Order: sequence, then structure tokens, then C-alpha cells
Amino acid sequence: MQLVTANILQDFQRWLFYQPSARGIARAVGSQNSAVSTVKAFFTFLHTEGALATNPAKELRYARQPDPLPRNILTVQEARRIIEAPDTHTLLGYRDRTILEVLYATGIRKQELMNLTVEDVNLDEELLRINAGKGGKDRVVPLSRIACRFLESYLKVIRPDLLRGATSSRLFISLRARPMDKNTVGAVVEKYARLARVKKPVTCHLWRHTCATHLLKNHANLRHVQEILGHRSLATTERYLRLTITDLKEAHRKYHPREHSLAKSEGDGQTRR
Repeated sequence: MQLVTANILQDFQRWLFYQPSARGIARAVGSQNSAVSTVKAFFTFLHTEGALATNPAKELRYARQPDPLPRNILTVQEARRIIEAPDTHTLLGYRDRTILEVLYATGIRKQELMNLTVEDVNLDEELLRINAGKGGKDRVVPLSRIACRFLESYLKVIRPDLLRGATSSRLFISLRARPMDKNTVGAVVEKYARLARVKKPVTCHLWRHTCATHLLKNHANLRHVQEILGHRSLATTERYLRLTITDLKEAHRKYHPREHSLAKSEGDGQTRR
């Protein structure tokens, strides 16, 4: 007789959720899922070996990992300072300025930036094609006009000088005419954040978060931002809306009549005292 049922395992999972760890704190989702993974593997083995007629852990679901809010989003002023930090009188400085403009304009991922080819750029339509993004999806994203201007000069003048007669289909290349790797791209982003004296830990992904947040703060349609970022689910994009709550609270306090009334009454009270 099989004594362990699916209901018993679900009860165990609920117990795992509410039972604190040895340190008396709530168990992390990863810790819960690790235990569930062990249980699923154990019962799968028993079922495969014929010790159990059915696998009671088959329908056991993992706890959903929390979707943390992005932190340390760049302000518009910080973004501008970083973007304007490269010395555009040098080949690498101009290339790096172009990279920063593209990251801020499109919110593309680091790997997507590295995979860009010259043919992916459509300056006439001010568009950038992303091939085989996350999940293998292709998409087309708009470019800002200033990003287009830098891309045009980069393609016409800077990139040919970097190639020095070599050939490459990649859009962004190194001083040795090779495709840029992830470490180089990451170092570029970090370098100019330091030069701009921005204390936040700036990464390519932070530029992605910053692009999305700034679009939504300026009233971009949520579904449009979803398409730009290449999110499968609208829920993934919606988390950026929560980042604007501070701005909403500040606006509320600044413009709501009742807030003005409270400020006036507090001022009157201090005068009477």
C-alpha cells in the first residue's frame, strides 16, 4: 500500500513554508525549492524502480521566486553625465559613447548588444533589429535620434578605422577589430560611471532598468515598453511601475489641495505657539 499521497506532500510543502529555519527566520524560496527538488527526485526514483505504483510528487510545484524590484535606477541627470563622459575625440571613446547611447535608447541586454551586426541597424527608419533575444525571440526596437546620429558617424568613420582593413559583421568591435566580449562591454559601462562620479553600481542591466523606468515615468504605454524590452509577460514589465511610486507620492504632496491645507494649518499652529 502506498502511504504517501500527493496531498501529504502538499501539506509538507505548506509546513516547509511556515516552519522557520534553525536560525528562527523564514526560509528563503531557494531553500524551500531545494527541499522540494530532493523530495521530487526521491519519489521519481522509487517510481522508476517500481517501488511505487504512482509518483505522488509528480504534480508538486516549486514555490515562485520573488521578482525583486530593480535597485539604484539612474536619474536622468546621472544617465546624461555617464553618457557624456567618453572622450569622443578618440576612436574608442566615440565607440563607447555610441554603445551608451544605444543601451539607454533601447534597453537591450548585454548579450543582445554584443550580437548586433551592421545589418541590424536601420538608420533611415531609426530602428534596431534584435535577433534571437532571450527565449530565441526576434524583435525590432526604436532608436533615439541622437543614438542614430552617433551610430551613423560610428559606422561611416569610427568603425572602418577600428577595422583597419579587417572584416567583421559585428556592429561593435574592439581595437583589434574583434567582436567585443561581455567583460569588455561591462568594463566600458563601469568605466564611465566612475568617470562621471556616479556612486551606484552601474551595469548594462541597470541601463535596461533605467530605460524602462524613464519611459514609464514619461507616460509611455506599458505594452509598448513590454515590446521594446522583449518581455514575454506584461507582469514582468509592470514591476517598473512600482518604481514610480516615490515620484507619485511627491507629486501628490505637491499638488493635492489637502496637503496644502495641512501645511497651512501646521504653519498657523507654529505661529500661535
